[in-house]
Amino acid sequence: MPEMSTNSSRRWLYGIGAFVVAVIVIVAAALVVNRSSGSDIEAAEEIAAASPVVGAVPAEGADNSAPDTEAVASALAGPAADGALGQVTGHVTDVATGEEIWSANPDRTLVPASATKLTTATAALLTLPVDDRVETSVLAGDEPGQLILRGGGDVTLQRSKDSGFFTDAPTIEDLAGQVTEALGGQPVTSVVVDNSVREGDLFNSTWSTDDIGAGNVAPLGAVMLDAGRTDPTENYSPRSNTPAADAGHALADALGAPDASVSVSEDPVGSEADGDSGDEAADALGTVYSAPLGTRLRDMMLHSDNLLAEAVGREVAAARDKPATFSGATDAILETLGEAGIDVDKAVLKDCSGMSEDNRLSARILDGVLALAAGSPVSDDVDDVEDDDIADRAAELRLLLDALPVAAADGTLSDRYLSGSGAESAAGRVRAKTGTLDGVNALAGTLTTDSGRVLTFAFLSNGSDQDAGRAALDRLAAALRKV
Repeated sequence: MPEMSTNSSRRWLYGIGAFVVAVIVIVAAALVVNRSSGSDIEAAEEIAAASPVVGAVPAEGADNSAPDTEAVASALAGPAADGALGQVTGHVTDVATGEEIWSANPDRTLVPASATKLTTATAALLTLPVDDRVETSVLAGDEPGQLILRGGGDVTLQRSKDSGFFTDAPTIEDLAGQVTEALGGQPVTSVVVDNSVREGDLFNSTWSTDDIGAGNVAPLGAVMLDAGRTDPTENYSPRSNTPAADAGHALADALGAPDASVSVSEDPVGSEADGDSGDEAADALGTVYSAPLGTRLRDMMLHSDNLLAEAVGREVAAARDKPATFSGATDAILETLGEAGIDVDKAVLKDCSGMSEDNRLSARILDGVLALAAGSPVSDDVDDVEDDDIADRAAELRLLLDALPVAAADGTLSDRYLSGSGAESAAGRVRAKTGTLDGVNALAGTLTTDSGRVLTFAFLSNGSDQDAGRAALDRLAAALRKV
């Protein structure tokens, strides 16, 4: 084996150092989540527990080279040729060396579906503090008895504690309690929801309105309850056509004023309309804050929540001085990835969630994002990326890997990699973001091989059957275990 240069050695150590934590999280998550599950999940627990976490760092004197590409090609040849996959592209990276160990049309752009959320989460973590929160406030209106519910873009509010869908979400009940105390018994006759933080269309022109009732999307309000779910106990509950107004009615109800009129303004109201918002925080009758960005990203990835992804995309846009529109958010995301060293010249994003069938990403882009998060070294011919940059970015993006669902354990992978699937050998070992639309399947994530190598991968399949295509992608990823 050729000797590693000092520079390459440092990069290799950065990559492993950043990623060992992620692998530990994979194992721990599988152990915690699986305890209350059945025999299939118990099997995943045993496999995860046996994963060579420490072995992910090759021992001194061991062969530190990437897996043999011919062996990888042989292992993936059969699964990649499965007719259920339709058009398939893929890219696999060995984290320790940063080397490509397998690819199939990696630069061809296909519809990525919800794998798009990897780009949104990455841009958010590179742009915003992980503890960043979104504010929702209530102010007195210009007329007696009028309140202004000013949304800052939080779609996760719930009516009362533990009644909603999202983790540690703020409550209308808390907000109303503050307002009631501040009003001192004054009656409430009207609520105006200030929806002006959103610009442009609230419903993406490339989405289908059928997906509102199907529980996938809703108009993107500046303040929303449970991302518009009519039943917050169900992920795919039908969504509301009027989420901002729903939040206003919930506030009126919580204030004991169910007969108060509720309206929604797409233009600034109150002090915002006058261009004077300097003392707004002091004037607020009540204020609540979203969970930290890190918590919201975990929810977004685990449950593949589309509205939360769109809201986070707007936060990235605002931080980069872009319009709070669909195009402003996607431009901000692609610019951020480009600055991080990801070649996005061929990428097309029409939304931040992956619901748009007009999105186009390549397997190389998605795998590149994951390798970046893993701290994988860049190619030696890239002169403007320093070792410290690699380590810093990996530290910023570590939560991305932690947020990925675990095979056969949780989130959108909870019912996959089970016994009889042909992919059960990778239960507890694969952690990945899924993507599904009509004729579209995607899987992008990480895997620890039997020899302790940590790999990142991205597979895209278009023109495939939903169930058969998903199962085929699972088998393709599982085949990496033996390389």
